Amino acid sequence: MRCSSFPLLLGLFLLLTPFTSTSVASANAGLPVAGAGRDSLKAGMEAPTFVMRDLVSDEPFYLRDFTGKVLRENWKKKERHVVVLSFWATWCQPCRIEIPILTKLAAEFKNKPVKFFLVNTMEETTEDSVRIAYKSRGYTLPSLIDPSNRYQSVYTVRGLPMLVVVDKFGMVRKVNRGYHEKFDIELRDLIAELLKEEAPPMTK
Repeated sequence: MRCSSFPLLLGLFLLLTPFTSTSVASANAGLPVAGAGRDSLKAGMEAPTFVMRDLVSDEPFYLRDFTGKVLRENWKKKERHVVVLSFWATWCQPCRIEIPILTKLAAEFKNKPVKFFLVNTMEETTEDSVRIAYKSRGYTLPSLIDPSNRYQSVYTVRGLPMLVVVDKFGMVRKVNRGYHEKFDIELRDLIAELLKEEAPPMTK
């Protein structure tokens, strides 16, 4: 009895095996692969370009209006700027410490070609609630908004706050992940140095 049923069982096994393998491959096709994806953003890399809306005015902001290898609408002879981006969210407690310090630093460079922008991302509430929190906390630095977390992914933001400094030629010169004590001392010196640069840094 066992001998006569063996060929039947073997045939069923061979018949089903290709189907099972194909199904598993198909099911895994859309899953992330270990080690895949963009490398972490770091100094020396070109800053990903973007356009985001201003949280208050709803006007678009183009990074390439201020920095990059080629400025947007460069025929207008726009001045190149150092750009400081601070990624934040309403739930982020360290952000509430960092933002006022950045506001004071921005005032020091008020008459210099430096732009400070907050970037709201990884949010857990509505855009209206973000706007209310922004105003009630007395924030005055312009805040861009990333409601779909698109640029959180592009800039490899994994935690908040995250600070990114971009030079006048679109290159990332500093990345702080998390809040750093006395970060403003180093940031002030870096901005002063970047303002002196008249050409892109040498890249290997």
